[in-house]
Amino acid sequence: MKGTVAGRTLAIACLLYAFSLILIDIAPFFIGLYVDHLGLTLSQAGLVQTVDQAGGVLGAVAGFFLMPRANWRTVIVAASIVAAVGNAFTAAADGFLVLCAIRFVAGFAVVLITTVTACVLAQAVVPVRAYGAGLALGMTLSAVAIWLLEGLRSHFGDAAALGSGALWLGLGAVLALLLPRSLNGPSEPVLPEEVPRMKGGGRNAGRIALVGLLLFGVSVNVIYAFIERIGLSNGLDQRAVANAMAFGYIFSAGGSLIPTLFGESGRHLRWIAITTMVFLASLLGIYGAHSTLLFTIAFAIYASAWCMGLAFYMSMTAENDPGHRYTRMIYIVNVAAQSVGPAIGTLVLTRASLSAVFLVTPLPALVAAFLVSTTRTARVAVPAHGAS
Repeated sequence: MKGTVAGRTLAIACLLYAFSLILIDIAPFFIGLYVDHLGLTLSQAGLVQTVDQAGGVLGAVAGFFLMPRANWRTVIVAASIVAAVGNAFTAAADGFLVLCAIRFVAGFAVVLITTVTACVLAQAVVPVRAYGAGLALGMTLSAVAIWLLEGLRSHFGDAAALGSGALWLGLGAVLALLLPRSLNGPSEPVLPEEVPRMKGGGRNAGRIALVGLLLFGVSVNVIYAFIERIGLSNGLDQRAVANAMAFGYIFSAGGSLIPTLFGESGRHLRWIAITTMVFLASLLGIYGAHSTLLFTIAFAIYASAWCMGLAFYMSMTAENDPGHRYTRMIYIVNVAAQSVGPAIGTLVLTRASLSAVFLVTPLPALVAAFLVSTTRTARVAVPAHGAS
């Protein structure tokens, strides 16, 4: 890819990446709908989200093996169609088991889109800026998605709201057709002896960054699945929570652009430390937010920290991964975190109150920050024989 074609490809990939993020961003409202529309308990609804993201883990694994062997455009188009159909069928689900099966398939397809488009963005000159732009766009569109979901719920009922994800993914399928037919990654994984030597003593930096990404993602997702219910327990009504989260997403787009505006290759450790502190502060804010304004501010800070953490951990992984193996694993660990996080939160809820979830949430993020602080990031050295 060169020039205009490369720019267009990155722009479309950024949009598709953002569309795929919408489904996880509106997940708390889906959980509320599962409770209100289907009569599930909060623990059952959390389990549905865990099953959804378990399907996503399988989608990310499929992407890991498909990308070196299949045309990326074909994979994105096919996954977008399956995801749109799966989300449309969610509106017709009439029981716990049927809902779990549908959401498993939908989760598989959505995360397959995210995995491939994330690898396209990793090919940008400065990956952290591409990731930051995609995450910021995802935050902004998620606000629109929340208002759309609430509008459909109030005018057409809960079932229409549950099927709203199909609109975004259907549009994504159309956009995917505009990607270059030749869009591909390496035809085969890079062999160890072909991997360029690294300088700076950070041979394990990519691997450690990937583990850090997993732990940070678990922290974020322990509480996220229950954000809507936390707002309600803080005394806000349904409409206030929806507006608070929608405006929070819009305001968080500014924070999400921090990696795009200030991110530099090889300068991740300082920003990861800052992000961790901002994340911990946001948890205190959410816990004590008993008004719409405070909840909006706290959620905006939380969402900003989420996007900043993802961008910096993903970029640190990509920049220290000349063989592209860990980069292709990014969304395996991201979606594993999105599955494990709600499962931990659900386990806590079966034994304690919703407030107890706040005690568990910070721990993995603190461990992640400690792990990456023990290594120095490395930059890929130019092979001695030169590069073509």
